[in-house]
Amino acid sequence: MWNKTTLQSLVISNNLLIGKIPALICNLQSLGSLDLSSNNLVGMIPSCLGSFSRSLHILRLAGNKLIGNIPQNYAKENALQWIDFSSNKLCGQLPRSFVNCRMLEVLDVSHNHFNDSFPFWLGSLPNLKLIFLRDNKFHGAIKCPLKCTFPQLRIIDVSQNDFSGELSSEIIKTFKSMTLSNTSHEVHFKDDFYQWQQSLVDLSMFVFPMTNKGRVMDYLESQYFHFLVAIDLSCNKIYGKIPDIMGSLNRLVLLNLSNNMFTGSIPSSLGKLSNLEALDLSANSLSGEIPQQLTELTFLEFFNESFNNLSGPIPENGQLSTFQDNSFEGNKGLCGFQLLNKCEDRSKLPLPPTLDGDKDSESGSFFEFNWMVILIGYAGGLVAGLALGNALAGDVYRLLKRIF
Repeated sequence: MWNKTTLQSLVISNNLLIGKIPALICNLQSLGSLDLSSNNLVGMIPSCLGSFSRSLHILRLAGNKLIGNIPQNYAKENALQWIDFSSNKLCGQLPRSFVNCRMLEVLDVSHNHFNDSFPFWLGSLPNLKLIFLRDNKFHGAIKCPLKCTFPQLRIIDVSQNDFSGELSSEIIKTFKSMTLSNTSHEVHFKDDFYQWQQSLVDLSMFVFPMTNKGRVMDYLESQYFHFLVAIDLSCNKIYGKIPDIMGSLNRLVLLNLSNNMFTGSIPSSLGKLSNLEALDLSANSLSGEIPQQLTELTFLEFFNESFNNLSGPIPENGQLSTFQDNSFEGNKGLCGFQLLNKCEDRSKLPLPPTLDGDKDSESGSFFEFNWMVILIGYAGGLVAGLALGNALAGDVYRLLKRIF
């Protein structure tokens, strides 16, 4: 097989292949697609795989037992569009020569042992749409010390790592492709992205071989891929406030910030994410009330803000009223019909007295009492006056009779 220099596609995925990947594979210089995923291959990735073929556009080695570092020599002007090394035992740092993959659209290195900082330098790739770094040992802050743009990024999954620090507004601003200006652009975006996905490879290739799936993978496997726009930062050590500018990414379908150390209130700007279907803010230290603006998320299918420090009533109108108690549990100050802690009906409670109200009440009672005294006195005086008048009239009559 290694002598077939005109071979253009080699797909031997989902078998029981064992042993190492032979270096002779690099003789296949006409190869455009190489898929050895979901086997039992061991050893290191041949160092020639990054530069042996200028026509190679799909390289998938996922779901094996490969070890060591990724080859560092990715040649300039290579045609790689999809690199998938996920679910192996690879380690070290990501090769900086990935910046030579100017046509790269998908990079998946999830479920390995990579120990590196956030690869902000990938932001210079003009066509990169999907980044999966899930379940590794990436660390440090998620930021861009230099200018980066990520001009086409649709999905970024960096969950289950050791990222820390605050989530800056600057990195969110770089995700411009997640911002929608009007509805007509959204239709164009969905059609364009679906055509890209179909032209790259069949949809069945997107079923990633993983044992510990996350929310993003659930959506990928349910054929949401053609329009999925997602940010998954869950299971890290990110702290500080959730930036208000997150609400400007109105193409987002999924936002997962759970299992971090976020503090402060839930930004009301999240109510502007009109395409959002999944929002997970659970297991943080968020406080304050649930913004009423979240009731405007009419497409929300999954919602979780459990185990925070939230308080006040759960908004009863809109989508939030459709979720069960497990979406809100673990917030001692929260009340609502979904929880054992019911909210008091404030409309039926007596209004608390005010100082001015007490004075007015006392003044009115005193005024009313004075008038009652006056009326009683007037009535009594009238009766007494009439009786006295009768008596005096009789005496005057008898006196006048004696005189005359």
